Amino acid sequence: MTAPIVKHGEWEVGYDDPSHPIPSIYALDIEVVKKTGGSDLTIIIGSPLLADERSQRRLLDKIRIYLKYLKTEEFQSHSGIATTENTSIIVKIHSGSDAAIFDLLEKCKPWVKANAASLKMEILDQRSR
Repeated sequence: MTAPIVKHGEWEVGYDDPSHPIPSIYALDIEVVKKTGGSDLTIIIGSPLLADERSQRRLLDKIRIYLKYLKTEEFQSHSGIATTENTSIIVKIHSGSDAAIFDLLEKCKPWVKANAASLKMEILDQRSR
């Protein structure tokens, strides 16, 4: 199985929508591989995400692609088999994002859990920039 994950150092090269708070649904924003197995995969949303259909679809598509990546030989070769205990998708989201986006992420938790990971949110405080 393959996942259309892009790993590179020149972020703008992989942007499919550079003006959007989620500029690339295919880029793996951050992956931290744990010595004990599993990984933390992070999605960064550094500017406010609106609740329009396009934004919700991009967020769901990015989560779906991350979940697909967990099943790949590439992921499993360095992280082992993903479980809800050892693998997380962490969404670092701008504090000014629409409340409906936070609700959507809460509703995604069972879906992510059913695919052998946990979903966590971390609020990016705009004052910490």
